[in-house]
Amino acid sequence: MITAIISALAAIIASAGAIYLTKQKEREAEWRAKKLAYYEEFFGAASGIVGLTSPPDTKVRFATAVNNLHLIGSQGVVVALHAFCDEIAISNPNRSADLHDILWSRLVWEIRSDLSDPPTKTPESFRARLWASGIPGRNP
Repeated sequence: MITAIISALAAIIASAGAIYLTKQKEREAEWRAKKLAYYEEFFGAASGIVGLTSPPDTKVRFATAVNNLHLIGSQGVVVALHAFCDEIAISNPNRSADLHDILWSRLVWEIRSDLSDPPTKTPESFRARLWASGIPGRNP
């Protein structure tokens, strides 16, 4: 009798544990999908502001995407995002193409790392660049 009770309790505990772990994995997958959607929107918005001039609506889209990253980004992403935005700000009189690329690379690396897929072992060894379409009057 006691053996049957212990077996039943063990089965209940194992079942509850399996349900808990499954739900936890589902929540993690949903969170990762949400992060990916925010990051994809950010990259799309960043593509809209590449170049010397960009329409006001693309600047608003970029600002919204930047602000939204504060909802989901890791601390590393937020720090890299701030550094990049400070560099590209119109108020920065000392903008540098080289620093822009370094900070962009770091931001992309941090985003990939936040998604558990860092492209290299260290951020310093990774390089990324934003590309303009090359079509006059059109950035994306």
